[in-house]
Amino acid sequence: MPRKKTTSPDPSKIHTDRAPIQDTIHQFMEAESLDDWKLAVRMYAQVVKRRSAELALINSVQEGLSCQCDMESIYNMVGDILRDTFNAQVVMISQYDAQTGRIHHHYAIERGQHLEIPGWQPIDSSRSAIARTHKPLILNYGDLQALVDAGKMHVVPGTEMPKTWLGVPMLVSEEVRGIVSLQNLDIENAFSQSDIDLLTALTNSMSISLENARLFNETQRLLKLLEDEVEIARQTQQSILPARLPSAPGYDFGALMIPARTVCGDFYDFIPLDNHRLCVVIGDVSDKGLPAALFMALTFSLVRAETGKNQNQHAILRNVNRYLRNMNAGGMFVTLLYCVLNFQSGLLEYSRAGHFPPIVLDPGGEFIALPVQNGQSLGIFEEIQIDQQMVQLPEGGLALLYSDGLTEALNPDGQEFGLAAVKQSLISSRRERGNVICERLWNAVQAHSGEKPHQDDFTTIVIKRE
Repeated sequence: MPRKKTTSPDPSKIHTDRAPIQDTIHQFMEAESLDDWKLAVRMYAQVVKRRSAELALINSVQEGLSCQCDMESIYNMVGDILRDTFNAQVVMISQYDAQTGRIHHHYAIERGQHLEIPGWQPIDSSRSAIARTHKPLILNYGDLQALVDAGKMHVVPGTEMPKTWLGVPMLVSEEVRGIVSLQNLDIENAFSQSDIDLLTALTNSMSISLENARLFNETQRLLKLLEDEVEIARQTQQSILPARLPSAPGYDFGALMIPARTVCGDFYDFIPLDNHRLCVVIGDVSDKGLPAALFMALTFSLVRAETGKNQNQHAILRNVNRYLRNMNAGGMFVTLLYCVLNFQSGLLEYSRAGHFPPIVLDPGGEFIALPVQNGQSLGIFEEIQIDQQMVQLPEGGLALLYSDGLTEALNPDGQEFGLAAVKQSLISSRRERGNVICERLWNAVQAHSGEKPHQDDFTTIVIKRE
């Protein structure tokens, strides 16, 4: 049966790359039905070329957006791409606030001139419809003029009434965060379905990047807020520690505290009791960071308060323990070494609550053996055992009080600095000033640890009897 003869599409009427892709596909199907395979191949090539160009554009936009964390840079980059891609003389990218029903135009350009539209504006009816339906909307001149006449839409002063207006929603998790709009000032029906599809794809990429940028900015804001709060905590912590070392005839003191983080769980204090007695305290909270710093400040204050009311070391530590247990929701504890030095006799009386005993060196560089009994940390047990001892600090000798950040500092192989290395450093530097001895110990720990970060706070106190 002979095939019915029809007229083939005129090749001269093949659309350009910006022609609606649906028209090109329709021409391709028509050419195929007429067995005009040459024309069909040309139509198919145009479809592939158009699709490839669109994919390349989307990939290019996504690649550019992946490098941006600044929201205004994202608005400007995408706005410029939309201006160069679509048959539109006006491009606007507007943020939408669902709580207030207002919009803020972050990017607006008309015939190559950027428009400055400051502040948040009431949303117009066309954008409101997009925010309500979550769907694109296209309007021609007659529709736009009707909205303007009804007072539902306003033309920005100094700009032109568009012939075609296209808007698509900026969606984040099904929530409209903004509207992207294109306007053609010269012709109606300026945008095709393929334009809407491409604009939607580009807008989706931008929406994701804007949300990532917003989350990044919010994270940076919270981090800055946290850093500021930690800095205040550090300054507060530094302010409650002794501002100066004690001064007494025949004695020299040194002290050094190096936090493992910005704030410290270690602490020390010098509390004058009378003209010839000094209380020396060193403590180490079980945790790190801000929780430990708060617990440290609490313990510091309790020790000071109890020392002012009582001279019995066991009673002082028992009372501090009771208060800590009542105010210890975090389950932390603190080790404490509470000492009283008599300047006249050189007698050092101390009470040990889970802390290291002092290291005492005689004038000849020999270490004085100290008895050790059970001493429990504060803040855990209702009834605690305290190790109470005393030692005579000889003339020419010294005592070292320290936290575990000294002996337990690790090197890259996981080996601790150890008590033997501490004693060796004390022997070699025992004739130096107290502060110098503390610095030598810190330098030795740093040399031992190498590039391995310190995991614990470092605190040392040196008492030298001259």
